[in-house]
This record gives sequence, C-alpha cells and structure tokens, in this order.
Amino acid sequence: MKEEVIQYLEDFLNDFQYFKIEGFDAFNNPFDEGSKLVVINTTQYEDGLMLEVQLALKIDKVEEYIFRFYSQELDKLSLSYWESLAQLSSQISKRAFIQNQNELSKILSKLENALVKEGFKWLDELSTLNKLSNYLINIIYNSIQKPPNLFKLCQRSYCLRILLGEKVTEAIFYEYYEQMQLHHLPDHQLEEFLEFNNFLKTAIT
Repeated sequence: MKEEVIQYLEDFLNDFQYFKIEGFDAFNNPFDEGSKLVVINTTQYEDGLMLEVQLALKIDKVEEYIFRFYSQELDKLSLSYWESLAQLSSQISKRAFIQNQNELSKILSKLENALVKEGFKWLDELSTLNKLSNYLINIIYNSIQKPPNLFKLCQRSYCLRILLGEKVTEAIFYEYYEQMQLHHLPDHQLEEFLEFNNFLKTAIT
C-alpha cells in the first residue's frame, strides 16, 4: 500500500511542479533562495498504513551555515521549517490510518483538496523570506505551548534575520536566549547558541 500511496501522490504533485527527491519520500519545488517541499511520512503496520503529510521550506544559505557550524556535510533533506498539513487544514487529521482501498481513496482525495486550498498557498507565501522570517518570530515568541524543536527554530530564525540584512543587535540575540531559558532548554543548548552567535559574526560578513 505504501508504494501505491507514494506513486499516487507523486503523480498529483508532479502536476504542481513538485518532483521526488531521489532516496526520499519527499517532493521538491525549487525557488531562488531554496525549496518548497512536501514530505510524506508513512509507517506500515500489519493491519494498515499510517500516513502523515508535512509541508516544509529549505532556505539554502541558512542550512549551509547551520551545517558549517557543526562541521557536517549538508543533508539533502535538511529543513529550515516544517508543519503538518493538518495544522493548516481542518479537513484532515494529523495522521491517517488506512486499512483498505475505500479509506485510501477518501484520504487521498482529502489530502489533494487540503494541498490545493491551503498547503500550496502557504508554501508559496512563506517562500518570500521576509514573510517566513516574521512567521518564525511569531511562532517562537507568541506560541502558547513550547514549539517543537525550539532550539533549531531559534537557530534558523536568528540566522535568517542576519542573512536578510536586518540589524541584529546583542539585545535581539538575548531575546532568543531568554526565550530558550523560559522554556527550560538544557544548558548545553544555551551554550551552543552562544557559540553559534560567535560563529555567525565571523561567517556572515
């Protein structure tokens, strides 16, 4: 069933210029500064298939600096930001459990509608980097609950603001730092964020 789902979604996504990344169940639509992506997560069980669709943006320069900081080779599927399609659309649940062809047809139809009505528009809008930057800032500072992957989110938001030419002062840096403290991130991540700031001061000129 997994192969059927991936092939069906590939045919659909190709019509919108999203093409499969070799070796991944992910589909890529490039723009000047990076890529818009649709990522398909599946888990096969004895009695069915669990399916989740995520939307993501990869900003090439941001990911380049992140991986340089860690002295790692750039990951082909490194994502700058992602959300479940279900966060944007009330039509679908975060994860769908599919047990038969009838359920599969219904779920795939709902996914298509959600992508066309909400998903692709969201990706198009956030591919404008200033809008993405503001979106990330809002999530970091205004979410009622701690955002998942807050540390990575702060790294990428902070780096993006510098790349956009914003005057990022020490006061702005410590706003991120204090937000991570507020959400009780471990000391080693706080120290890492300090090191990341020092790295960016010399890496981005």
